[in-house]
Amino acid sequence: MSRERILDKGTIPFQAEGRLLQELGERLVASPEVALVELVKNSYDADSPYCEVRLEEGGKALVIADNGHGMTFDEFVSKWMRIATPSKIKERISRVYRRRLTGAKGIGRFAVRSLGDRLDLITVSEDPRRRIKARLTARFDWPQIDRLSDIRDAKVDYTLERVATDTPTGTILEVRGLKTSTDFTSKSSLRADVLRIVSPLPALDAGRFKPAHKDSKTDPGFKVVLPGGKQEEPEEVDLAELVLKNHWARLQIELSDTHLTFRVRFSSSRGPRTLVVKTSTAISAGFCADIRYFPRRKGVFRGKGINGQRAWRWVRDNCGIAVVDHGFRIVPYGYEFDDWLHLDLDKSHSERDWRSNVAKKHFPIATAVRNRPADNPALYLPYNYQLVGAVFVESKPPSIAKATVDLIPSMDREGFLSNQAFDELVEFVRAGIEFLALQDKRELDRILAKQAREATLRAREDVHHAIQHIMRSPTLTPVDKARITKAYRQLADRIEEVEEYNVQARRSLMTMSLLGVVAGFMTHETKSLLFEMEKAVETVSSLAKKHPDLENVAFGLNKRMLTFKGQLQYAEMFLNGVRRNEAVRMSAGGQIRHVLKRFETFATDHGIELTWEAPSDVMTPALSPAVYSGVILNLYTNALKAVLAVASSIRHPEVAIRAWNERGSHYLEVSDNGVGIPPELRKRIWDPLYTTTSDTGNPLGSGMGLGLTLVKQVVEDAGGKIVLSDNPPPGFNTCFRVVFPLE
Repeated sequence: MSRERILDKGTIPFQAEGRLLQELGERLVASPEVALVELVKNSYDADSPYCEVRLEEGGKALVIADNGHGMTFDEFVSKWMRIATPSKIKERISRVYRRRLTGAKGIGRFAVRSLGDRLDLITVSEDPRRRIKARLTARFDWPQIDRLSDIRDAKVDYTLERVATDTPTGTILEVRGLKTSTDFTSKSSLRADVLRIVSPLPALDAGRFKPAHKDSKTDPGFKVVLPGGKQEEPEEVDLAELVLKNHWARLQIELSDTHLTFRVRFSSSRGPRTLVVKTSTAISAGFCADIRYFPRRKGVFRGKGINGQRAWRWVRDNCGIAVVDHGFRIVPYGYEFDDWLHLDLDKSHSERDWRSNVAKKHFPIATAVRNRPADNPALYLPYNYQLVGAVFVESKPPSIAKATVDLIPSMDREGFLSNQAFDELVEFVRAGIEFLALQDKRELDRILAKQAREATLRAREDVHHAIQHIMRSPTLTPVDKARITKAYRQLADRIEEVEEYNVQARRSLMTMSLLGVVAGFMTHETKSLLFEMEKAVETVSSLAKKHPDLENVAFGLNKRMLTFKGQLQYAEMFLNGVRRNEAVRMSAGGQIRHVLKRFETFATDHGIELTWEAPSDVMTPALSPAVYSGVILNLYTNALKAVLAVASSIRHPEVAIRAWNERGSHYLEVSDNGVGIPPELRKRIWDPLYTTTSDTGNPLGSGMGLGLTLVKQVVEDAGGKIVLSDNPPPGFNTCFRVVFPLE
């Protein structure tokens, strides 16, 4: 029987091969531009006022240089040569200018490993231990280190020498054996990406996270110089500031430990719209955001001393909401094709409710409003390309974050870890954008109401001039003048308050859109009524044979029944055409004849002469029959009402319709010899609710003032146009002309 016994006991250290440095350099740094920016950050942390990047040796060597405080030999050994040193975790403020340090994990220096195979590091610093100024030169041959089986065998040659006291301090990195294209010409995408990271729009307000040098008398600031020019050309800086200053709206967000504050300011109005929400957060440092909104609306850059095309091009090139951590932009937030706030996604789906819980709780959208596109503020959510802004944060390294819930950069330097803090960042910024959309909808309503009030004043003046025009007319009788001027005065009374006018117009247009359902129901039910009417006419006609005094009654009933039946058939045909919405070529004359027949009795009874002209070979373009006949019907009934209003003042009231094809277009013309439209009102006739026939007792309609508005919209939607002719045919006072392209 065997006995168990311990053969050995102790500890075993981890071992690592030399290629660990390659893994750190190439796997933990996502792209060349991110690698380069990691080295630029080292210059910032070293209190240098600049970092210069240049190409030497015919483009074979990449040089990154600064004039910061450099590294002593002891610092080089304990910090640069030690992987994941915690030095920047312990020291969060730079030694000279008190800058907030950007590094945290101690691996950023190995970004140079992903750029090339060899590195020469030259650094000059004050050495307090030796009480001298010294230059340290170290040479790294990365492929040779990669081949080592144990990283502890990796040796780096160095030279330490004393230099004169007036030698500038600073660090130079010379990278050779380049692994990627480093074409830093002015058109280089790599150059553009680097500048976007290190220059996150200085004109934006970073709030309490703004760089220390903005408030410091000693810190000279920081810039990056790339081959081909400075960090940014002065004219580009001026353009950025000018464009950002002339925003349509500005959203500012501030998060503290206990409160989330949104402020929206519009260039078109005074004072901010503010919302303060009590909250708690895992983002220990909070954040500030400054976001400018540039919707493509008329007059955004007009009269601002800026070229509009150039301004819009700048907005397009700089759009997106960036995230800026310790003064440097974080990839990929706000870059092209990045939709970290889900704005483009929701816009493309026309989402009708808020996404964020903050918005749903503090400014929810009512169900009734959600179903009305014109009133739903969620549909006013901006696209990413309409926004230029940044969210300013200060992330924490894992070792000093509250557990792992704070904002923590990911290991590859692209984005933050997905945790509670990052989810809150998305939620709160998205809520701010939704608050902006809500206020934008309200601001547009306010502007429209103001414009309508101004339009009302002009409209009342126009009506006053129109009344004077009517009273001066030599062709109208006093009775007709009195009736028409009364209608105009009633119109002026109806548009006293434009807010009410606008609401009424929107409701009337909505009502008109619903009338199709009502009309369909009425058409169906009226068939039963028509059947009973036909039986009643037969009964009265039979009784008239025995009672001659009923003959006139029977004749009148039959005449009205036939008219009603014809109009019902037309309505049914029209509704069927709307449902099918089929585009077909039609005989223009056939459509005109069909409409005129429906109102033939009315015109005859009132002594109105109807004439029409449309050669048999004149065909319409491909249109829905409901569209074409609907346009004829509306213009024709308007003409009938116009001549009926002044029938006592003219000898031969007349309405004429013409249709013809000419030079690739189809023309439809409706003319009448009524009173005409006063010059002052010609520009008003297309406005919703603008009518003077609402109280004339006219059997053709109540005069809602929507007919011409809808006709114009329908015609333009079909690719045509409608105008009130300045030169009516001889003998006529009013002529509407509709033009459709034949192809």
